[in-house]
Amino acid sequence: MHIFENIKTAMRFYFVLICVLAAGITHAQKHTNSAFKTYRQQYKNDLYEIIKEDTAHIAFYDFNPAMVVKAKVTLLKNEPVFKMTTSSGKTKDAQKYALLEFSLNGKPFRIFAYQLLMLKNKAETADDLFVPFTDLTCGKTSYGGGRYLDFKLKDIVNNQLIIDFNKAYNPYCAFTSGYNCPIPPRENDIPFAIKAGEKYNADKFKH
Repeated sequence: MHIFENIKTAMRFYFVLICVLAAGITHAQKHTNSAFKTYRQQYKNDLYEIIKEDTAHIAFYDFNPAMVVKAKVTLLKNEPVFKMTTSSGKTKDAQKYALLEFSLNGKPFRIFAYQLLMLKNKAETADDLFVPFTDLTCGKTSYGGGRYLDFKLKDIVNNQLIIDFNKAYNPYCAFTSGYNCPIPPRENDIPFAIKAGEKYNADKFKH
């Protein structure tokens, strides 16, 4: 598994947001630039043979505190296994784990958190939750194939989950072919512009 799949990508972005939040929002832009520089370097180290000089074009929206929301969590039980389509045309077995309901700019939205069975069945990743989504920036200022968020089961507290869209990241297939990147199910399309997290310029990544 290669996207968020080996969890390196998510770990990189978590490091970025820790740096930004630790600095405080007042000085967020300065520290965001520094943290994102580190993020680019980590991409370069991990994916150099794949994207090489394209690391120079990795970009992010400015940190946006309005894109940190508290979601109501409804846990789902006895959900059937389904085939989540990937960018390669193959599928990955998945299950819905929870319904997430939140508001942005006063408007209500709902998306789902999933578990991928190949991760659920491994002790080290059994508590991983996967939230792929699309929004109105897709194909414009963010990756057309959608972006990802990762969580742990322990992140759900008192039936609530903090969703920080500043942590949204691109799958590896945004940069090169040959990966099986899950395509966000249609039910996770957010009819709102999520101007937070990782951006994308298709002209800079030819594959």
